[in-house]
Amino acid sequence: MGENMKLLLLIAGTFFILSGFTYSAGALELPPPPATKTITHTVKKGEQLHVLAGYYYGDCRQWVRIYNNNSYQIKNKNLIYPGQQFAIVVDEDWTPPFDLDEFIKTYHP
Repeated sequence: MGENMKLLLLIAGTFFILSGFTYSAGALELPPPPATKTITHTVKKGEQLHVLAGYYYGDCRQWVRIYNNNSYQIKNKNLIYPGQQFAIVVDEDWTPPFDLDEFIKTYHP
């Protein structure tokens, strides 16, 4: 393949790739993010990040969200202490799915 042909293919390929980015900003509008609120949670004996994630997010694997928002005060992600206060961001219409204190008493006496 000649040099001219390679250059022509390169230019055509570049044009093809860039042509996908010619849409106006209005055509790529995303829905607004859901409204949120921040809850201040005071850690009690027996609580762990994954337990709090299950309570607030319905998924214990979401503990990283709580950790990331509060990492300035969590030195070891496996150790949280009674009295620590965490900022937990939830959907604006979040309601407690169960009684956290009762859950802790039942499973972490």
